Amino acid sequence: MKFSSITSLLTLAASVAAVPQKRCAAGNSTLPYTNIAGIDVVDTPLVRKARELMEANFEPFLIRHVYRTWLFGAATIANNATLAAKIDIEAHAVACLLHDLGWDTRDNSPFTSNDKRFEVDAAIYTANFIRENGVKGEWSAHRIQNVWNGISLHGTTSIGLYNEEINVAFIVESINMDFPGPHPKFPVDDYNNIIAKYPMDGLGEGTNKAFTHIATYKPAVTYDTFLEPWGVAFVPGYNPVGHRLFDRGNPNVTSPPPKRSFHSLQ
Repeated sequence: MKFSSITSLLTLAASVAAVPQKRCAAGNSTLPYTNIAGIDVVDTPLVRKARELMEANFEPFLIRHVYRTWLFGAATIANNATLAAKIDIEAHAVACLLHDLGWDTRDNSPFTSNDKRFEVDAAIYTANFIRENGVKGEWSAHRIQNVWNGISLHGTTSIGLYNEEINVAFIVESINMDFPGPHPKFPVDDYNNIIAKYPMDGLGEGTNKAFTHIATYKPAVTYDTFLEPWGVAFVPGYNPVGHRLFDRGNPNVTSPPPKRSFHSLQ
């Protein structure tokens, strides 16, 4: 073999090695990925834009929360061959990163409405975000609907976890993995690495602030939901009686639930 041919082969090998690493994703496609806290995660332009959106608009406690949900899910996928073969990792990433857009407490927030649950606000915004920023032709109505469903159902796990579409159910599961302590579906070392980079500091206080804000400014969407206790505990004059499913069949039961003794919010 001529020296020039050997040189050409070496040059080609070097150029191939320089291409960003790729991993198999659902549907036998290949996507670029990066490593965060020791976990391999998808790294498409859409995912990077979702990360930038969160980091530019929300408090650190919530940014850390959405990163943990994404990384916990990614760690689970890496340790489960069935999930690795079936999960749409780009849709999963965007859903996890943007699932709490409805927590925005700023006036005139671009992410929230006056008449919808926070999960629905986030689902609507994220679906439109994908339509605007996703690669045209790659985001079918079904893929977008999976993201919408996963985000809108993440606060209703008794339904969402049992969705027949695995991509929806796993978005809900990943979001709800963010509780203290290692998760049995991925290694303890992965959990420790994620928590070290994205600690849980401020999550309780931030959750109280966001849910109290929602119960204050649009109480109607919190009655008969898991946010109702925040309104009862922290919002003066909040009374779900008359607005609940229970009240339809029990119109003569008028006493409000007892006020809970939580620490006051500052």
